[in-house]
This record gives sequence, structure tokens and C-alpha cells, in this order.
Amino acid sequence: MATAVKNMHAPPEALLSGLPPEHRAILAQAASLAEVHAARLWLVGGVVRDLLCQAPLGRDVDLAVEGDAPALATDLAARIGGRLRAVHAAFGTASVEAQTADGATLILDLASSRVERYPSPGALPEVAPAPIEDDLYRRDFSVNALAIEVRAVEGQVRAGRFLDPFGGRADLVTGRLRLLHAQSVRDDPTRMLRGVRLAARLALRPDPATAAQIQAALEAGYLGLVSNERILTELCLSLEEPRPDETLRLADAWGLTPQVIPGLAWSEALAARCARLALTPAGAPAGGPLVWAGLLLYDLDVEELTAIAGRYPLPAEAADLLRHLPGLRAAAPLLTPDLPNSGVDRLLRPFSVTAVTVLHYAEPAAAATTARYLRELRTMRAPLNGDDLRRLGIAPGPLLGRTLEALRAATLDGDVTTREEAEAWVRRYASGARGS
Repeated sequence: MATAVKNMHAPPEALLSGLPPEHRAILAQAASLAEVHAARLWLVGGVVRDLLCQAPLGRDVDLAVEGDAPALATDLAARIGGRLRAVHAAFGTASVEAQTADGATLILDLASSRVERYPSPGALPEVAPAPIEDDLYRRDFSVNALAIEVRAVEGQVRAGRFLDPFGGRADLVTGRLRLLHAQSVRDDPTRMLRGVRLAARLALRPDPATAAQIQAALEAGYLGLVSNERILTELCLSLEEPRPDETLRLADAWGLTPQVIPGLAWSEALAARCARLALTPAGAPAGGPLVWAGLLLYDLDVEELTAIAGRYPLPAEAADLLRHLPGLRAAAPLLTPDLPNSGVDRLLRPFSVTAVTVLHYAEPAAAATTARYLRELRTMRAPLNGDDLRRLGIAPGPLLGRTLEALRAATLDGDVTTREEAEAWVRRYASGARGS
């Protein structure tokens, strides 16, 4: 099914009106500074595409500058009280981080319009300044080769020309994913990973030339020439999609998955668990990129999970989740309906909230138990703490630790509910422990 391009015939000014007011105010400042720098400013790429589709806008806004982008970014950060970050003078790029009134973060990525030459497949490009029309040609897909000229008129942002030199707007309407030139994937193999995200999100299908280029690149092993850090960045972006499982389904159909995550494959079981997360009712455990990652990787064996952790520089929380997936699978059949609360706690306490949330959606038979653990048991506390136990005469050491654990279990199972009951319970427990 093709994407609904609701603003297909909208003039550029109407498209800009779809931006939030704070975005428009910041763009007006940027356009005003561009005039000072004798530069032209263009809104480019995904944000233009999303305005055409009336799709939710991300926090990143791409701007092309026919001029010195790092210099413009420096002045813009100072004017709006933002933070200048990630300046790469050699590539003519810089980013400005701004805080909006509602506390959200807006990232403005400015890049001098340029042409690129890739010395070898997967290598970083060599760049040279060029007009905006040439800059659009270096982009990946026609649906991203879109631009709106941004001007400042009496302090307000106004639209100039709309550029769509490769028919990206028409491709959105017909549901076509089309690479711009014959060496596109050879130059940058990560375009295959970006392409599959776009295809899944916007219901696009590669045209024959694009499909053939992707197949040839996979057969040539071009993804193996890209650094693991760059591939991980693309994988993380996939996990932030509205439906990461749809991205995996397409990646599997295209033949991408074996070269990126060996062992991972689309299956009916995987589809079912992802559907449970996608249809999360109100009040159910919250998802997120890491929960999606755990669900997608849930069936992989220890060797496959270890290989992923060894290949990619994962954040600590992600590495911990992968390490715990086999333990989650082992715990699942033990979470029977008649298991007491203390038994549930004993099984699940070694795992993070994210890991237990993965288990909740991966194992429907355990869903009620995991939901109760996350909602109630995990945060339940005994009426007494370590200081209280010391005041009752239990010295610091192994006995105190065992008593605290046993008291927590008694509290979870409802055997202890008040402070007075807890004190009596502790005296009995300690007496029995000392006598044994």
C-alpha cells in the first residue's frame, strides 16, 4: 500500500506551516543569520518528506547551507542559547542542540551543500562545496532528495523554492523506493539499512533497479566493509521506528539480516510476540527500543548472542540484556500460577525491569505474573530495614543479610504485614537461626 501524501500539491509555504511554532521561530533566526553570512538555507531530506506525508516529525531537522555551515551553526547556537556540538569542519557539518519550551530537545543538523566522492566501497567520502541541486543528487533515495528554501521576512520564516529534482514526491504517492544513482549502495552500504527502514515505515517497495543494486551489494559483501559502529547506529535507529518488527520482516525478505545479525530470522512466533507489544493496552508494561531488541533477539542461543555482543560496541544496559536472555527463557516455565510471590521475586529479581518486560511480551503464559511483579512485587518493601534489625540485636554479618531476605519473602507472601508482626517474626527467625 502506498503512503498517503496528504500535502502532495501543497505550496512550500503551506508545508512550512506544518512545523511547530518553536521550530518556525528557530528557523527564522537561522535564515536571518544565513543572510548575514551571504548564504542560502534549505530545509532538506526527511523533514520535508514528513511534512508532505503529515507524518510525526522527529527531533532532528536537517538543514543544507549554500555557504559555511559550521560558521552559521556557531552563530545560531549563540543567538538562540543552544549548544554547539559535533562540528566537523572537514565535512562542512555541525549540529546545534536547542531546548523547546516544553522541555523537548531539538537537534538542527547543518551541512554545507556539497558533492561527495567515495574512494572505495564503505569508505568515508571526500567532499567539495557545490550548489544545492548537486547536493540533492548525492543523497540516497528520491524521497529524501527534497528541499524547501527557508527565508526570513520581517522576523518570520518564509518559504522560497521547493526542489524535487528526482520525483520524490511522486514516488511517495506510488509507494516506490528508488536509489538516485547506480553506485549509491557501493558508495555507502548503510543505505541498504536506511532503505529498509523507510520501506517499512512508509510502505514503499524498491523499484527493479534499486532491488537489483541491493542484491548485487549483498552478494559483494559490501556491508562487511562498513565499521561495526556505523552499522550499530543504523540498528539503533531501526529500534526507534514505530514498528521495528516490520523493519526486521523486510530486512529478512531482502536478505540483509544474515549479514548484520547472523541467526536472527523472521518467524511466526517472533511476529506474535511483537504484535503483543505493538498492541500494548493502557496500563501494561511500557516498551521502548531495548524491549524491542530483547523481543527480536529472544530466540537466539548463547553463542549467537555472544557473537552480537562481541561484534558491536553495545551500551552496558544492552549488553546486560543480551546476557540475560537465556536466563529469562529458563525462568519462563517456572513462573506457574501457583508460585508464591516470594518465588516469583526470587526468579525475577536478578533481572532488570527491561528484561522482565521482554519476558512479559515473549511468554504470554507468564504475562499475568510478570505484570504483577513489575507493578507490585518489585517495589514492595518489608516493614523493617537493616538498621531496625541491628536495633533488635542482630549484628552486621551473614545472619543479618539472611534475615532481611527471609523477611522480604515473608512480607511478599503476606505472612508479615505490620511493623509489630515483623519484629516478632525477626525474633523467632533469629532465635531459630542461632540455635541451628
